[in-house]
Amino acid sequence: MNEKKLNILLSCAMLLLLLSAVLPLVLLFSGPTVAAAPALPEEEPAPTALVGLKDADAEMRGLWIATVNNINFPSRQGMTASALAAELDGIVDFAVGAGFNTIFFQVRPAADALYRSSLFPASKFVSGEAGKAPDGDFDCLGHLVRAAHEKQIAVYAWVNPLRVTTGSAAYPQTDRSALPADSYAAKHPETVVAYADGKLYFNVGLPEVRTLVADGVREICENYAVDGIIFDDYFYPYPVDGAAFDDDAAYAAYGADFADRADFRRDSVNKLVKACYDAVKAADPAIRFGVSPFGIWKNGDGENGGSATRGLSAYDAIYCDALAWVKGGYVDYLAPQLYWSFDTASARYDTLCEWWNRALDSSGVDLYINHGAYRYAEGKMESGEMTKQTAYARDLYAYRGSLYYGYAALRDNAGGVTDEVRALFAKAISYPDYVDDGSLPTLAAVQDGAHVTEASLPLVGKSNLAYPISINGITPYRKKDGSFSLTLALGDGANLIIVQNGAAKLELIVTKD
Repeated sequence: MNEKKLNILLSCAMLLLLLSAVLPLVLLFSGPTVAAAPALPEEEPAPTALVGLKDADAEMRGLWIATVNNINFPSRQGMTASALAAELDGIVDFAVGAGFNTIFFQVRPAADALYRSSLFPASKFVSGEAGKAPDGDFDCLGHLVRAAHEKQIAVYAWVNPLRVTTGSAAYPQTDRSALPADSYAAKHPETVVAYADGKLYFNVGLPEVRTLVADGVREICENYAVDGIIFDDYFYPYPVDGAAFDDDAAYAAYGADFADRADFRRDSVNKLVKACYDAVKAADPAIRFGVSPFGIWKNGDGENGGSATRGLSAYDAIYCDALAWVKGGYVDYLAPQLYWSFDTASARYDTLCEWWNRALDSSGVDLYINHGAYRYAEGKMESGEMTKQTAYARDLYAYRGSLYYGYAALRDNAGGVTDEVRALFAKAISYPDYVDDGSLPTLAAVQDGAHVTEASLPLVGKSNLAYPISINGITPYRKKDGSFSLTLALGDGANLIIVQNGAAKLELIVTKD
């Protein structure tokens, strides 16, 4: 062995001796990392878009998840972060398996938050104590958005804008001192009204309340990759016989321009909805904003444009004028709650479907029909009803999808309701924008110059889908195939009938003898 090779070998041996001495010390002070206690993974930001969901025109297939009073989530208060995550993952898995493509998740049931908020306290329905963060500061909305988007499920944040507490007449929650000390309602008790139903409500007639709600919506849109925001039907409280909602001070301060208090209240709700729409679009124009109103706008009296129903009127009882939101252009969609059946005498499902379809025809506002799946569990809806309802809705001109309320009934397949939904969702359906096919409006079975003896005339015909349709200024019932129908009242003598379909016009005279 020459001297050069010997030197090399000696150098290698010395290096090995040095490593054998140092390595135990490194391990001693660094500690065995494999034995460290596992930490909950930090929530990763959700993707800003639903990668893989390629059909923007896909039929809305929505699943409601209610958190108020722990109806659907979480199953109990005070759960660990890992248990909360597991329940949310289970909801997403159910949605995927049943064919839903959107989850409507209640993030603010009562002036609280199931997300990280600087404006509203953490929800007691998660931690068990209002204002107390969940275990590990778990972010319910953040986790759901991430988990749902990974499986191409959209998430709409469901906000109850004005309810502050969830008491009842028997068990009221109207003690303002019981509110979290750092909550807006506790700091500004003058903005809160106690009502006979045992709840506290924000007074929407106050500008500062509308600003708070709009800021809360903006906060969600800026901090979470939600696909939409939805309000439910609760604005002013549902009326209790003989009880008054004490908004005297607000009406005195801001109601001078209104003929009566009812108009002031409707205007206050309208301003709230518009402010929230503007807040959403300022944060991200792609996020959709809408409301799920009570199913009856007004009961018709032959002149007021209401539906042929005999139920509570949202316009009069809770001061919600959904048509004002449509005309004002500050909703992207409406999802009326049509929880009745075809055979409900006071409020037939088909009657209300047709009314809302006419109201939204050519408005640019999408119609989502809201179905009461929970009624299967109550035994108040016969098997097959959900199939018939959804099939009926799919023919409506303005219809773009269905929402189903009653997660527990769906999860348990009560009365076979989930089997029906899976069958309904077996095939993909898309609703692209209507296009001009060059057709002109036509009427069937009635001719210019006709004489009749009846006081009304049934009219049926075909329209160009790309344009609004009216008969003497009245929007008829129209289907997706362009067909329309309307029964028109006739006066004695000659009646001029004008069918307007975009720029195209069809005129004829029918004489009632």
